[in-house]
Amino acid sequence: MRTQGLLKALGVAVCATLLAGLVVSSSPAAEPIKIGVVLSLTGRGGFLGTAEIKAIKAGVHMVNREGGIYGRPLEVFFEDDQSSPTTATVAATKLIREKNVCLLIGPSLVDSCMAVVPICEREGVPMLPMAPLTIPLKKWVFLVPLDDYYLSEKMVKFATTALGVKKIASLHDNTTYGRKGADGVRAHAPKHGLTIVVEEEFGPTDTNMIPQLSKIKAANPEAIILFCTAGAAAVVAKNYQQLGMERIPVITGGGVPNKEFPRLAGKVVEDGRWIPFACTDIYAEQLPKEHPFRRKLYDPVFNAIKELYGKDTEWDGFFRNGYDNIAIAVEALKIARSDDRSAIRDALERVKYEGFLGNFAYSPTDHQGTTGETFGPVMVKDGKYWPYEKK
Repeated sequence: MRTQGLLKALGVAVCATLLAGLVVSSSPAAEPIKIGVVLSLTGRGGFLGTAEIKAIKAGVHMVNREGGIYGRPLEVFFEDDQSSPTTATVAATKLIREKNVCLLIGPSLVDSCMAVVPICEREGVPMLPMAPLTIPLKKWVFLVPLDDYYLSEKMVKFATTALGVKKIASLHDNTTYGRKGADGVRAHAPKHGLTIVVEEEFGPTDTNMIPQLSKIKAANPEAIILFCTAGAAAVVAKNYQQLGMERIPVITGGGVPNKEFPRLAGKVVEDGRWIPFACTDIYAEQLPKEHPFRRKLYDPVFNAIKELYGKDTEWDGFFRNGYDNIAIAVEALKIARSDDRSAIRDALERVKYEGFLGNFAYSPTDHQGTTGETFGPVMVKDGKYWPYEKK
């Protein structure tokens, strides 16, 4: 598995950065490889960025403690975009022009990524977005999380084959992420014999979804497909319970399941009433320790995170986004044997990597690289995630 390359890369020194600061390399003779990262560390996407930064730093730590890449340490500059597309563009430009980074990771949110894409295309800098995007092939952009437009087909198919429903409601936030997920539901539903009886949307920071849910309840769907992030989903769950809608299963996109969601939403989302779609890492602790996923990927990464942040650190589902991004960057740097931006871009088209979000194999005609093999239905029981089992 190419993931193990993170543990075996050659070189010297441990070096990472805080938001804009630099930790001095222990080997001044080795010129560091500079990577820029834009994350939402504050604002509505803060729950994403604060998890992603830990996983990225752990990935950098894993590489640098084994020597770096061909004798050169990784040096990472982080910027907080405050969950704002405008701030994201300023941060990306700063990293590209002032820090002269060879590659850009992030941002965390779809809207911010969409704002940064034209900058990387114009400046000629390889970009690994942290958020799922639906965009045509771009020269400098290599997608990591699979876009929910495509993942939504798995959710639609699940609704018909596993739940046996014919009528669904579509509920989503009004961000690019939410609307793209809803676009996918709308496109894929007819192919699988589903009728959308009602579609409603809300703002990502709204604190009351009763008007939307009341309309959905009146339309009498057999299931709801929900695209939003965890905080908004918790509000939906509470209002859903207030309206007595527990008989209607809710299938959610990958923006919902993180460690905080079961606590924020409460018991109403347990025992298969709510069915988030997530990757294998969300229930890794329930797998045997000898399972290949744990032994080769999850445990080494989680141990590195705990080494940096304490043994009591809990796994966060969005660690996977951060780690896969830095791991793919490392694979490209190893192939390129250079921090030249064009060489890294070309190397990315040859990367093969098995990660949390799927098995990646980019090519000149495919900058998505994965079909999301690890993405599937889960359920919450006793505050923990488990593989979905129909009751």
